Amino acid sequence: MSSIGDSAVPVDIISAEEFKSTGSTDITTMMQAAVPSFNVNDQPINDASTLVRPANLRGLAPDHTLILVNGKRRHRSAVITFLGGLISDGVQGPDISVIPSVALKQVKVLRDGAAAQYGSDAIAGVINFALKDDAEGGLVEFNKGQYYEGDGATTMVAGNVGLPLTDQGFVNLSLEYRTADPTSRSVQRDDAAALINNGNTFVEDPA
Repeated sequence: MSSIGDSAVPVDIISAEEFKSTGSTDITTMMQAAVPSFNVNDQPINDASTLVRPANLRGLAPDHTLILVNGKRRHRSAVITFLGGLISDGVQGPDISVIPSVALKQVKVLRDGAAAQYGSDAIAGVINFALKDDAEGGLVEFNKGQYYEGDGATTMVAGNVGLPLTDQGFVNLSLEYRTADPTSRSVQRDDAAALINNGNTFVEDPA
């Protein structure tokens, strides 16, 4: 990660290579590993926020961070977080997990409040996802892994290609497919354990 120190406010620049070195397949988890003060949690069964995980910059709510893609505002998701650990309760932030990591050229992070310039959704700062603009070449990625417990197997296939479009243009295409098996570290409920201890053998473990 490099930082621009001679600008009016400090800006962190994270390259696509740095994201790859994190070993993750999810862009939100990559961001957490590469961007200081950016946090996102794996949500348990928690309505749609299990899929659209709330991400926090500088300990503020997800809708206090302005998300840009190539300098244009990214719309908010349709999910209002139901249980977000107080910080994210009731907020409606953008879903950055739909941005393929293979499509990224770099990410610029302004970790200062910028509400005066951008509005109330930039209280925590601004994150700008810059997409690749190569007019030729490409790549294909394949990742597979799982936890030591034997669950949570994850498979990802991604590709990017740049093609010239007349002498003055180009088209750059990215595709990513990812699937993950469920992971459970739950323990038996106290009331279910009491039933089992009293001889009820028809209770699942965990219930």
